[in-house]
Amino acid sequence: MLGVSSAYVRRLADEGILPFRRTTGGHRVFDPDATTAAFIKRGEGRTLRLELSIEGLEEDRVWKRLETELPPRRASPEAREVARYAFTEMLNNAIDHSGGSRVDVSWRPGSETISVGVEDDGVGVFERLRSTLGLQNHLAALEELSKGKLTTQPDRHSGEGIFFTSLAVDLFDLRANNLRWIVDNRRKDVALGEVAQPSGTHVRFEIEARTTRRLEEVFAHFTDEELRFSRSRGIVKLFQHGTDFVSRSEAKRLMAGFERFTGVDVDFTGVDSVGQGFADEVFRVWATAHREVKLTPTGMNPVVSLMVGRATAAAGDR
Repeated sequence: MLGVSSAYVRRLADEGILPFRRTTGGHRVFDPDATTAAFIKRGEGRTLRLELSIEGLEEDRVWKRLETELPPRRASPEAREVARYAFTEMLNNAIDHSGGSRVDVSWRPGSETISVGVEDDGVGVFERLRSTLGLQNHLAALEELSKGKLTTQPDRHSGEGIFFTSLAVDLFDLRANNLRWIVDNRRKDVALGEVAQPSGTHVRFEIEARTTRRLEEVFAHFTDEELRFSRSRGIVKLFQHGTDFVSRSEAKRLMAGFERFTGVDVDFTGVDSVGQGFADEVFRVWATAHREVKLTPTGMNPVVSLMVGRATAAAGDR
């Protein structure tokens, strides 16, 4: 144990950012293993790295620490707002859901890009969802997570954090349980792959430092007039087996759970073609059974548009 007399560290303790204990004599004593910090890459733009104990951790206090120790001086107000939202949501996930004991944070507010990382040592987000919700495998957990409103603690969380964070930032990269999910909003694309990440959840995201995109603009498309999370997005590419979509089973996996919403964007970006069965299952069978949910296909090439149009027309004839 290490007794600390530094006024600066004492101030962090008073704010609840650094954990401490008191001896029987009333002296404040800090545990150096509980939290460590380091500045790196001073010549190429500074990065602040923190190693934190999850027990008793509060995400808003850690955010305050990042802004205090390494402020994003060249960031727009909009970039700061998005960074605060995304960081506190991802750190809160680690605190409440990971089942781990430690979390590493990296913070680099560069002149062009704000880069942030949150890495815990827990069971991994996809394993947590798979085991808690009884899903078939980790891929199924990722697919369901991408739709929003999915949480293992519905009494405490809305299931919105990862969904909206992935849309608010410019680049979102999540790794867990040997899967990697990337959402590149600059290119309007998503990617799914395998990676050597058997445990823990590692999230990295980037925000353009001078962005003018406001956080409320991101929420607006997916919330109703009463500010309820009422709209979602189905990313067809995440449900792909092979190079084309031809089966009704793929369509059923895609649409599972969307009855929780009043509107769904069915995003075909990056999809070359779909079969008659797939399109029929989504835009006739499912749409007819859930007339209260408005489906809006987006990102279609001419081939996909033709198949979706035929299925939509067939639904209208019934």
